[in-house]
Amino acid sequence: MNGINSREHRIIAAAFDKFDAMSLVFSYVLEDSQESEIREGMESLEKLYEKYNKLYGELEKCIKEYEGKKKRVRMAVNRGNRKMISELQKNPPLLNL
Repeated sequence: MNGINSREHRIIAAAFDKFDAMSLVFSYVLEDSQESEIREGMESLEKLYEKYNKLYGELEKCIKEYEGKKKRVRMAVNRGNRKMISELQKNPPLLNL
């Protein structure tokens, strides 16, 4: 899974900030539809980036929880297996042949 590159996002956000500042001075250069397309695109990009960061945080939390539970379950399974192996060695079952 590839993530969103934060550095690249900051670069495009900075480029948009520059666009935003220049568009105040040179509002006559672009057609309204072009400017609107750029602004809507950046707004959409920002929302997706925020959503990605939120989901990434949730994923990290899930991974941490999973790893902790896996460790506890593994310890319990291994402990149970050791007890049963010990019991097997003390009292081997009779095989019905």
